[in-house]
Amino acid sequence: MRQIDGLCRGAHEYLRRIDVTKWTFSHDGGHRYGVMTTNISEAINGVLKGTRRLPITAIVSATFTRSKNAFREREVVAMNLQQRNQAWPDDVFKRIASNNALGTRHSVDLYNHSRQTASVTVHVPGTSSRTYRVSLLERACDCGKWRLSGIPCSHALAVIRQYVLDITLYVPECYSTIEYALTYTSGFFAPLADVEYWDEPNFQLRHNPGRRIRRRGRDVTTRIHNEMDWPQTRARQQYQAQDGAGTSGQGSRRRR
Repeated sequence: MRQIDGLCRGAHEYLRRIDVTKWTFSHDGGHRYGVMTTNISEAINGVLKGTRRLPITAIVSATFTRSKNAFREREVVAMNLQQRNQAWPDDVFKRIASNNALGTRHSVDLYNHSRQTASVTVHVPGTSSRTYRVSLLERACDCGKWRLSGIPCSHALAVIRQYVLDITLYVPECYSTIEYALTYTSGFFAPLADVEYWDEPNFQLRHNPGRRIRRRGRDVTTRIHNEMDWPQTRARQQYQAQDGAGTSGQGSRRRR
């Protein structure tokens, strides 16, 4: 917050008026595990990409079809994971494997087996070493990554390995293959009947001309230009400059 205050006083005052549990990871009580509102909205945008400004019936049809396909694909993935007896989906499994490999290079000093506490020293070449306190019972490490994502960090995995404990006991159940499968198999999409078999509606749709999106004349773009547009603009300006110089030179030679 001090850094935000130094950058923009107005932004600092705006954020202070909002409950910190609504927008910070450090005060969310460990409920979101790194998932913000933007993640959900971007996931929906990914499903609906390309359907903007289509008729409403086309948007509904595309939403249904793409959602059904997404659930079906993940249901097949979940079935394959269960057949392989894999504890977690592939992305979680890779993160744990990567942290575990990194933890093999840490130095662990055990303190109390019943409390499952330890200190982990990380040696960084060319710099001084750093020490982190780890408490397996509290699911906490000084680096904050374990509490933030729910997946044990490399320091915690190093301690788990030294205490000869089961890693699966320290990974939240929401990351398990069982929960992953339940997400995509507990509900289902049923085939839609043909339009001929639909019930007759007891209402009539009327178009409101006052809410017409298309206006007369050329549409004004609201897209913000970025660096992708700059090379084209420069190339066009250079071409126009060269063309103008060539025309001017030809005219001067004619006058001579």
